[in-house]
Amino acid sequence: MSDVAEDDDEVYVRKKRILPDTEIDITPMIDVTFQLLIFFMVTSTMQGNPPADLPPAKSGGSIEVAKVINVVVKPAAVSGEAPQIEINKDAVNLDELKLALEEQAGARADGIHVMILADRTMKNGDLNEIEVLLSEIPGVTYHFGVQDRRD
Repeated sequence: MSDVAEDDDEVYVRKKRILPDTEIDITPMIDVTFQLLIFFMVTSTMQGNPPADLPPAKSGGSIEVAKVINVVVKPAAVSGEAPQIEINKDAVNLDELKLALEEQAGARADGIHVMILADRTMKNGDLNEIEVLLSEIPGVTYHFGVQDRRD
């Protein structure tokens, strides 16, 4: 009997059950997905959006009607020089541009609007210099004009 008492004192360890491998084979789901993709690509019609009837832009129609001062910025003729700046078709440097815009902004109570028309090849740093100059002048609101790409 003493042998039985010793066996009862041992800690019972439950044997771990071995779980079977449960892998999901997603190959058929991928096949069905590609079949649906091909089906919809073949059966769909490739049409662009119909032309929309858009109202004309308020500020993009005519610059002269909007009473905007044009500042045209062209790249420098020689690399390393300052860009060429024109205000109303007159060549100016940065100081002359600032003086002319300060005079015109001071003459109007509601301020002025300046349209910066830059060549597509201009570097952002050159335009940033002009943008900082315009932001320092009170009463000046500036806009950037963008030309459509030519095909």
